Amino acid sequence: MTGIQIGIFASVFGVGLGAASLIGYVRWQHWKQQLQTWQDFATTRGWRFMATPGFMYSAGTLELKGSHAGRPFTVETEHRGQGKTFHIVTIVRHKLGDGFPREVTIRPEKAGDTFLKLFGVKDEELGDASLDDALNLTNVTPRARAILLSAGMRRPLLNLAHVFETFSIENGVLSAEVIAVPRTTIEMYGLLTPVRELADAVRGALGQTRSGAESTGQEGANS
Repeated sequence: MTGIQIGIFASVFGVGLGAASLIGYVRWQHWKQQLQTWQDFATTRGWRFMATPGFMYSAGTLELKGSHAGRPFTVETEHRGQGKTFHIVTIVRHKLGDGFPREVTIRPEKAGDTFLKLFGVKDEELGDASLDDALNLTNVTPRARAILLSAGMRRPLLNLAHVFETFSIENGVLSAEVIAVPRTTIEMYGLLTPVRELADAVRGALGQTRSGAESTGQEGANS
């Protein structure tokens, strides 16, 4: 190898090393910012925070465990894929409680579902056009329909479908995810607010259902 070749190789190697160092530094700064945001969020709420650093400058994983309205609430990151398809998702899980009908399954309406509707293949519907366009529903019992259509539930369900492209509600447990990791408190609030609003709406719907049942019972007793 001649002196010129060595010089070229050294230059290319130096540029590559510099670029790798810059990328590593940026990733490290993002990681520190995420750690601080998640730690502060956990501390102010009395939640448990855990972090697992990645190898060298690669991203690690983060996890929050706490509760909202007395029910378990979990937020965690997860690595998916590899190579060019590698990405990190943030997953939110929350038990909606006994007020949510466990028999019904809800997922977002996908393009494939909309296409199938053109050929008469439909999922179950609630009778509300906006909700039926946004949600794919299974096993909608009369009780489930009454709760999902109750006052206060419509907007939280639509907000959930707007924020999360991927989510499911099965057996009364909501699991939602995004291909992103919150790095600021505002981003964290933006991610969790739809979930908390839905949980609060479920509690309100349960109260309305009970009040209605009590009123019906009282009317029956007085007749």
